[in-house]
Amino acid sequence: MESQTQLKNPVDILTLVVLSASAYMLAVALHELLGHGLACFMVHGQVLELGAFYVNCGFNGLSDLAIRWVVFAGPLVSLLIGVVAFILLPNVPASRPQLQYFIWLLGALGLMTFTGYILFSGVSGLGDFGTSREGLIYGASPEWLWRVLETLVEVATYYGVVRFSAHEMDSIIGGSGREPVRRAQRIAMIAYFSGAVVSLLIGLLNPLGIVLLLSSAVAASLGGTSGLLWMMQLLNRKREDATPPFQLARSWTWITAGLLGLAIY
Repeated sequence: MESQTQLKNPVDILTLVVLSASAYMLAVALHELLGHGLACFMVHGQVLELGAFYVNCGFNGLSDLAIRWVVFAGPLVSLLIGVVAFILLPNVPASRPQLQYFIWLLGALGLMTFTGYILFSGVSGLGDFGTSREGLIYGASPEWLWRVLETLVEVATYYGVVRFSAHEMDSIIGGSGREPVRRAQRIAMIAYFSGAVVSLLIGLLNPLGIVLLLSSAVAASLGGTSGLLWMMQLLNRKREDATPPFQLARSWTWITAGLLGLAIY
């Protein structure tokens, strides 16, 4: 019965890959451009350069508070993306599965990025929550204590948002028993590796070299969203649900729009 159900309710791989890659890039673009970029403009800083994974804001003449606002604005936008997406998700009808999946993934990426940045900064001292001049806790003393606290806070909050994201997937995946878990795991794995490939390909084009690729595209973006690799293990394996299994049919509209957006980005 499970194999028949899967045949009747396919998840189109091409649509899934393009939707996943697009969600990753939109999450990054909003974090960098709407977050750091807009904040830099708001405090009358000089936007020196905009990149796929960074915004270079000139801090000359800015107060310490203004600099911290520019730094914090990126993670704040990621957090808001997650909150807004999961508020909207219950209102998306099951008849629009592409939009349903896209909003779910965007919400999960937003929350994981926010909490993941805390861990990245706590461990490395770099990034938006780091102790460098471009970090939120610049000048905090003793530095080691603040970084340890960041790491501990992140472990708890990251697990919380991963568990919440899995719960939201549980509400839309449909089906009963272990099959929905396997299906959700497959979707999440494809989502992560689609985001990884497009992040690396776009990151390779940045003019600042391999350091930015490793610190932002790889560590912050892909490390921060690695919860996709294991979150579906938290799904209920004994569920009894009459909801039809989640379907994701091929949509050339979504594929075309997604590929166009990725090409432009």
